[in-house]
Amino acid sequence: MKSEHKNRIPVFPFITVILLSFVLQEPAASAFQLKDIVSIGAAYSTHLFLHETGHQAVAHKVGAESSKMHFFTNKKGNFYPGVSTYEDIPEESKLPYAVAGDQMAGNTFEYALKSYRNKPTTYNKALMFFSCMDFFVYTLLSNYINTEADMYDPNLVREETDFSKEALLSVVTVKTLINTYRMMNPDFKVAPVIWVDKTSAALLLCFPF
Repeated sequence: MKSEHKNRIPVFPFITVILLSFVLQEPAASAFQLKDIVSIGAAYSTHLFLHETGHQAVAHKVGAESSKMHFFTNKKGNFYPGVSTYEDIPEESKLPYAVAGDQMAGNTFEYALKSYRNKPTTYNKALMFFSCMDFFVYTLLSNYINTEADMYDPNLVREETDFSKEALLSVVTVKTLINTYRMMNPDFKVAPVIWVDKTSAALLLCFPF
């Protein structure tokens, strides 16, 4: 049987508003132009492709059968910007596979953060935004909107770890808040890092010495 894997809150969390304002605000006062929309679209496409590439990298590493990426497609009556599929994967590798998209988003965020500090373009801002918000928004969708979507990464993570919805959202929120603070405070050095191997995954906090 072919398996497929994707990528009740009264008020949407304030972190989204902060980050969206950060993305749209230019360093110098200027009108929002068509090129900015193109840059944001390019950043989203980059983020989306890299997220799914993260799943594929783990799939190949653990020997998953017939792993593929699909973009802007309908699955089981739902539209997905990006989705990774496989026919079979070792049972012990399901958690690292589910987390791998967020791991790649974290790597993308680190790249975008450095790039933005060197060259504060709309593209770099947007890439930071999408890679920072990736798993946070995904978890909100899984917890409160598409709660039965068994192809969503957060639902698969909860299935493999027995985390409650609230516990997973708390962890993801802390990770997102730390990265948001890092975006606005260059001197803050603590960084959340996703680590995976063939059979496990972990969220680590890195402190420079």
